[in-house]
Amino acid sequence: MKKKLFTGVSALVLAMPLVVMGSSSLGVSGASAAVSVSGDKFVLVNGDNADPFFYSIWAGALAEAKKYGITLTEQAPTTFDYTQQVPLVNDAIAQKASGIILSPDGYAGPFSTAYSAAAVAKIPVLVVNDTQALEKNNKNILAFEGSSNLPLGQLAADAMAKLTGSKGLVSVINSTAGNLADEQRGSGYINTIKAKYKQMSLVPEQYSGDNQAAADAIATDEILANPTLKGIYAVDSFDGQAVGTAIRANHKVGKIKVVAVDAEPQEVALMKQGVIGALIAQQPYTMGVNAVKDIVLALQGNSAQVKRSDILGPVMVTPQNMNTTYIKTIIYASKQP
Repeated sequence: MKKKLFTGVSALVLAMPLVVMGSSSLGVSGASAAVSVSGDKFVLVNGDNADPFFYSIWAGALAEAKKYGITLTEQAPTTFDYTQQVPLVNDAIAQKASGIILSPDGYAGPFSTAYSAAAVAKIPVLVVNDTQALEKNNKNILAFEGSSNLPLGQLAADAMAKLTGSKGLVSVINSTAGNLADEQRGSGYINTIKAKYKQMSLVPEQYSGDNQAAADAIATDEILANPTLKGIYAVDSFDGQAVGTAIRANHKVGKIKVVAVDAEPQEVALMKQGVIGALIAQQPYTMGVNAVKDIVLALQGNSAQVKRSDILGPVMVTPQNMNTTYIKTIIYASKQP
């Protein structure tokens, strides 16, 4: 997704028969791995029903669920809004789902009652696109599958250095001031350039306010005011697309290098057109896969084998590797599974 805000109800629901009610409690470990989960019902409460990032979580979870014969139902709010998600989680508990995967659109607080209710009902809850620290190590959550934002910015700096020959003037267009994810994506980039690439210099960081028109205007101003500008880094997909528009309009394709976070279809299209030189992708598909695997382990009485906090590193997507088998699993889904 363009970013994790960290700060439904029209819900999209898909249920596909895909594998034995896991009656083991969340806390039991050491049971036989032969316990079947075929026929169990899992619910994925996703971040929203329109973002390729969330489509990818869904696709990964669905592919893994099929391997076990699990029925996976995906539900999501129409917009990125935790107030729409809470009823969906509560409904999954009421329907006695065997396991719940949640990509929360907010901190632990709004979901605390639901987490407790799921624990009482012995329904394992796996949180994706979030971290153990942000959820205050909530004991009612089985495990966490997520990303760390600092490495996204750090890898973006390395990508920009490679594209520019590690020298010249570059900039960063951030999204929302005060937003933890955005700030870390920006600081990871800025601090890495300052520490590792001494022949590179930086235009002062600017913020678009999560507005594509504003990001386009900022990029245009930077291009016109800095004739020697070698590259622009955008901290999310919205800003990346806006920078691409400015690059095209000012006839700077290939002349000013662009690096952006995420690997959404619109960004990949800009890469194919030569506008974007590198994308720093998260791994939402793998988050979905691992979420199902971990819940299955818990239902089989093997919670001790579940990694409590799994932070997946960023992956660089380039024109050179974008068509490889592995990177095709990293690029975000263009449609619902």
